[in-house]
Amino acid sequence: MNARPAHDAVVVGAGAVGAATALALARRNRRVVLVDGRPGPAEAPGADYGEFVVSLNLASVALLERLGVWNAVCSTRASRYGAMAIWDEGGSGHTRFDSADIGQPALGYFIEAALLEARLHEALAATPGVDLRWSSRPQALLPLADRARLTLDGGDALEAALVVGADGARSALRQLAGIEVDRYDYGQRALVCNFATERPHDATARQRFLAGGPVAMLPLADGRCSLAWFRPEAEAERLLALDDEAFCGALSEATDFALGRVTAATRRRAFPIVRRHARRYVAERTVLVGDAAHTIHPQAGQGLNIGLLDAAALADSVGSRDDAGTWRRLRHYARWRRGHNTAVMHAMDLFHHGFAHGGAARVAARNLGLALADRAGPAKRLVTRVGCGLAGDLPPLARPRVEPGSAAAAGKAGDDDL
Repeated sequence: MNARPAHDAVVVGAGAVGAATALALARRNRRVVLVDGRPGPAEAPGADYGEFVVSLNLASVALLERLGVWNAVCSTRASRYGAMAIWDEGGSGHTRFDSADIGQPALGYFIEAALLEARLHEALAATPGVDLRWSSRPQALLPLADRARLTLDGGDALEAALVVGADGARSALRQLAGIEVDRYDYGQRALVCNFATERPHDATARQRFLAGGPVAMLPLADGRCSLAWFRPEAEAERLLALDDEAFCGALSEATDFALGRVTAATRRRAFPIVRRHARRYVAERTVLVGDAAHTIHPQAGQGLNIGLLDAAALADSVGSRDDAGTWRRLRHYARWRRGHNTAVMHAMDLFHHGFAHGGAARVAARNLGLALADRAGPAKRLVTRVGCGLAGDLPPLARPRVEPGSAAAAGKAGDDDL
């Protein structure tokens, strides 16, 4: 009989999903190696907010609480929002979702990506049974009967019962495992920056649907907003080339002066919007999570949330005893997550194709739909719960119990949930 492999799992990729996966497995008493090509752990942003902001719903917050990192995140700065207002250009249709309608103190939080990664990396460094390998990239993957051998670019070979690909949309691990991916280019770029306005945001996220793609104003704790503005490629290039005054004017008009004029904006960046979906989530002794398995249109901010649900579901499927990488365990994870992720992906495509195009008939239909949605009562509350991560087949690690971020939640987050 072969000796037990040195590690239960090797996780490739130390972004938020990869780090959360490694931490969740370690909390299950699994011996974990985390491999990443960057030279060291992420550094938390200083006084200036970073431009890349992610959305965390209540299920993601519950997971981070159980992993012991949420207090460290929100004690630095977490931007809570209690409502979301949505409207369409050229019409009167609008709808508003409010946390009070579902008995919650918040719909979610906006967090800087670098801050979240930094706190996860700090927690991993303090967790027994976790080996962090920075400046390391996978070069070869060899599945064996009871383990997999992952060779790194420095020549080291790691053997583990399971190898987890969490290394992003262009996943090298996915390619080494021979898993193909379906790809769709939306022909859009997302512009991001932080900006100040004449009027306060009142902890309300706002999104206006425009021909070509929506513009979102995401409230930050310092009183500014984070921008997510989805434009066709050529239009995005034009906006990037504007000087600050002209850009603030264009953004004021695009947001319908909802908070008055935009008075200042930070450096602008843009990245392409591409949908990807791995044709399978598992291979022999190998599994994909997060962007390595799927990328979706980010207009509703659900990409990271479904990735963190992957992490929680994998930890639950793997368990805390015996072989972590059996085909039965991996198939359980794949069946659990693929259907949900596909449904979210289709919903984002429906929003994109339904709202990104103009025409009088389309605009009239959209405005009628938004007006009806605002009066939908129980159906509207269900949609709100789904968006907050309070509905569906959630992994135990990601099931909210009490008010997210409250002292009671922090006090109850214990090993019994892991």
